[in-house]
Amino acid sequence: MEASHEKAEAQREDNQKKGIKDDLATQAIDNVMYLRQTKQFYADLEKMVRWEMGMPDMWRDIVEEYQRLLDQKSEQAALELYQKRVKAWRRQRLKNQILDRVLETLVVVFVTGYLICLMWIINLQHRGLLDTFWS
Repeated sequence: MEASHEKAEAQREDNQKKGIKDDLATQAIDNVMYLRQTKQFYADLEKMVRWEMGMPDMWRDIVEEYQRLLDQKSEQAALELYQKRVKAWRRQRLKNQILDRVLETLVVVFVTGYLICLMWIINLQHRGLLDTFWS
């Protein structure tokens, strides 16, 4: 059951790599059939464990373990997403800090150049050379 579903998935991936468009109706049928077969498998398994083996507590343990594993997987996915977002935030913060430093440096260079030009013009004005400089 699972092997045929995995085989169909692999065939779809191969078709996508080759550029062959996949028929959505076929994919939908495969997915629905796999889902129904899986539900039937678990229903049969529950029936076997509860009634044929006479161990209803074992089925409850199986369901609890399944839920625990599902919760653990959800927590792991949430943790990975959180770590991914923190890394992205840190990267963006570092970029912003670098950009801030570059802009601060440019402002300091501009203001320093502006002040040097002003002092040079004032010096020319004091020496009386400003009029000859402009002409």
